[in-house]
Amino acid sequence: MRAPLFYGTLLTRRKAGRPKGSKAQVVQDARALGIHHFAFVRSSLLGLDLAESFDRYLAWSESTTDLRYVQNRREALLKRIIEAGRQHDATLASHSKITHLLDLLRSDAAPPKAVTLPSLDEWITSEGMDPDGWSEAELLAEYKAAFGLDNVDAIEAGSEFKDPVAERVRALNYLETVLSVLPTATDRLESWFARPVVKCLRNMGIITLGDLVRFINVYGHRWYSTIKGFGAQRAKQVVHWLILEQDRLNLLVSASVHEPKSKRELRVGSLLPTVGQDSLAVRQFGAGTLMASAMQHMQATPALAGGQGDFRSHMANTLGAKNDLEAVSAWLSRYNEKPSTQRSYRKEAERFLLWCAQELKKPLSSVNSPDCQKYREFLQAVPATWMQRVPLKRTDPGWRAFRSQPSAASQKQALVILQTLFGGLVDAGYLVANPMRSLMKGFDLPASKMDIRRSFTEAEWAHVLTCVDAQPVGPERLRLKCILELLVTSGIRLDELAKARHKDLRIEALPDLPETWILTVTGKRNKTREVPLNPDVVKLLALHGGEFLEEDKGATDKDNLPLIRTLGASVPQWKRGEGGELVTIARTELAGSALSASGIYAVLKRFFKHAAKSASQAGLDEKRFEKASTHWMRHTFVRQALVDGVPIEVASELAGHASIDTTSIYSTQELARKIKAVRAMKRRVAA
Repeated sequence: MRAPLFYGTLLTRRKAGRPKGSKAQVVQDARALGIHHFAFVRSSLLGLDLAESFDRYLAWSESTTDLRYVQNRREALLKRIIEAGRQHDATLASHSKITHLLDLLRSDAAPPKAVTLPSLDEWITSEGMDPDGWSEAELLAEYKAAFGLDNVDAIEAGSEFKDPVAERVRALNYLETVLSVLPTATDRLESWFARPVVKCLRNMGIITLGDLVRFINVYGHRWYSTIKGFGAQRAKQVVHWLILEQDRLNLLVSASVHEPKSKRELRVGSLLPTVGQDSLAVRQFGAGTLMASAMQHMQATPALAGGQGDFRSHMANTLGAKNDLEAVSAWLSRYNEKPSTQRSYRKEAERFLLWCAQELKKPLSSVNSPDCQKYREFLQAVPATWMQRVPLKRTDPGWRAFRSQPSAASQKQALVILQTLFGGLVDAGYLVANPMRSLMKGFDLPASKMDIRRSFTEAEWAHVLTCVDAQPVGPERLRLKCILELLVTSGIRLDELAKARHKDLRIEALPDLPETWILTVTGKRNKTREVPLNPDVVKLLALHGGEFLEEDKGATDKDNLPLIRTLGASVPQWKRGEGGELVTIARTELAGSALSASGIYAVLKRFFKHAAKSASQAGLDEKRFEKASTHWMRHTFVRQALVDGVPIEVASELAGHASIDTTSIYSTQELARKIKAVRAMKRRVAA
């Protein structure tokens, strides 16, 4: 027989069950008492089917619908309500006690069925009793004994007997008013869902009710398919409950959750209204059908069109506008040559027009200074009904004017743009006053400040170059190197790069200097400047452009070729034909055409996110690479230029800054001089 490894520690088989002396711990239910809990208990008191009531009120938050669990859940909820009521009763004054209500709910009997008792006179007649042969007290005693009402202390003649079911329901209704909790977006899931359901959602990073609504809005239809253990039926019930509570949550559930996006697009596309030639201003103002329809409604409604606005000028105006929509459209047309500015101005103007129509029920030309103050307060806390978290087309029924709560800087920009709009309408003679002017005098939002920390350090830029070299050799890597090297060595803006053409390049030969390639760009405020390029960058651009020269043999204007070009044709777009069938429309871009500013931005964002994955291995902060964008390249250029000793006025000229004060933000020399001066002062602090 083999001896044990350690004497005195012989292995023995563990007995089944808990170890002797152990105690079971009952985990308390941390969920809040909501109105749906009271509704479920109320239905059980009324004798309704428990399973049906559970499916209606509680199934969305539970992990099973087994009848035994439903019955136990009903008893547990009733006990919780009674216990919560007892704790609430302890805080009340003696004349406000609710002990009698709790006593009604404490009955252990099965839920009684509602019965209709005959009146005392009806019962005497039905029993054939002689009223004159009985005293009133004797008749009441016999009546109580006949219907089992001996526990009723006192019943007056002619009074109606109270229904015990109705009394218990009435007690429950009162407790609901003082004990029920309303959900909020910051509530944790544990407050409303069973633990197994919470575990499923928490595995997806969903912690609060607000997180759940945002998750649903992002994934849309079949959002539950990414959550293990979450079925379609429960998902439907959860969405239904969130929609019922969306006003309290201040979070709007997107309409995209109800049907697939493709089906919704086809359905909405078949219902799009036709915009005729007589509403050209509408189509110019709002590209989206929903926006165009709203503007059409405003233009067709005299009270909202602004033809007789309170601050309309009775004289002719230089815009040739007859109503507010025409005036705003004409004002926006001044910025046709600045599409980015026009897009930003249009967005804020549309939001304000919709707000005036929906909230004030008045046209833009009747807005006064108190109304502008209300709009400022509106921007500080935009209601959920005005927001949709996911990107949607304007033709989508779920489209809203806001994607999220605007920041303080965005609020300030919106009001500055509106002040500019009103000022332009006053200058054109359309309005007689600018209601935004008095509001802006007391404006107290933080001033926008350039964050020069959004630039790459030497170590971070070395990691960028390493990631570029790791890319597969081909046209994609060549174009990426062109974009990165050109931006970081010249400091030109994203829009300037997208508009740059080969005809903007020239060779400049100056005395005592080697031949240098010069790129002429037109930046903000139509200011033209000349930017010298690194010879290696020019070689990269030549290689990138040379890939398409064979394809462009038929072109007559070689110099108009863009510096940064597309590598493939654009994705085909679909539309409905005259007979309602789906047809493809011609591709708007072919291989070798100019890559748009948004396209360049997308290329760099994808690359920086890829670089972030290996940043930690290089000892760098991956979050900085995830936040990096095209403007980081411009900040890097100016900062490195000053570090390398480039005179500040030269750096300012190269970057195209309107003032040298902007360039001085990048310079740390002023701060360094302050630090050195303070450290050189005589020490006046005791050791």
